[in-house]
Amino acid sequence: MMEKERLTLEDNMSAQRGDEKSANDECDGDEDDYSLGSVDSDDTTMKTIQFQSLRDGHKLENGISLVWPTDPKSRSLALTTLLEPDELAPLFAGAQWAGTRVWHAAIHGMFYMEKEYVAEMSTGASLLELGCGLGVPGMVWHMLGGNAVLSDQESIMSQLHANLRTNFPNTTMMCNKNEEETDAAIASSSHEEISARPLSWSREGVRRLLNDSGHANGFDFVLNCDCVYEPLYGKSWELLVEVIDELLRINPKCIVVSSVERRRADGIDSFVERMKSSEHVGRVEQVLRDEKLQLEIYVSKGVDNI
Repeated sequence: MMEKERLTLEDNMSAQRGDEKSANDECDGDEDDYSLGSVDSDDTTMKTIQFQSLRDGHKLENGISLVWPTDPKSRSLALTTLLEPDELAPLFAGAQWAGTRVWHAAIHGMFYMEKEYVAEMSTGASLLELGCGLGVPGMVWHMLGGNAVLSDQESIMSQLHANLRTNFPNTTMMCNKNEEETDAAIASSSHEEISARPLSWSREGVRRLLNDSGHANGFDFVLNCDCVYEPLYGKSWELLVEVIDELLRINPKCIVVSSVERRRADGIDSFVERMKSSEHVGRVEQVLRDEKLQLEIYVSKGVDNI
């Protein structure tokens, strides 16, 4: 890719804020703590989206709120970060803990999606978010006009469903106990909708999700943010590659965006190389690299879409 075409995170953030300057823009970047990439209310980047940690009387966090800078209605997303009591036991498993945090890669991944695909998003294009955790990017995509399916482990579905009902009571597609849409729900759904689905990272799991969510022909866009980090997730990226390859097999015109944060021994280089050699992946391109924040974004396309 030509150097002049490569974006930086400063380009992404300035595009969201226009030419306006505020006290938050003057914050010293050295104040940020990017050791793992989880964010809090004092983070410079998060001030852009008015991020707040919601705490109870004992000063323990029980949720977060944020306002996306380009939302014309300035709506606040209020998300609980609490898991159900029977889900607390495995909390120390890395993947499950990560699902209760907001990550820099997710916020800047969505900045990139909005900057590059705003026309498609605003006219109802479909998005599948893989390993969504709290699901902020997918929720923002839906809030700004797109259709979204948020996917992650079965263990955090109750949290996702609760947050969707709170923030999108009129457009959330609910599932029955077998995780399938009822015929009546599909027939009465609006053009813009959002739902949460469990997804085991496998080709069979992808096909089941597509069938159950009413997207048999695949999605227009697929987004995964900070899903590759071997010290926390092991080599689950190998399964992620299989999932992406299957999605591109089903819909070669789908665009897959992977937003990652670089850390020691993260496995990202291996992930990218495996993607490039996958049967149904025609091209993998790095479209953003920010050395200060150690963030990278890759776009993958099918063999018929290069």
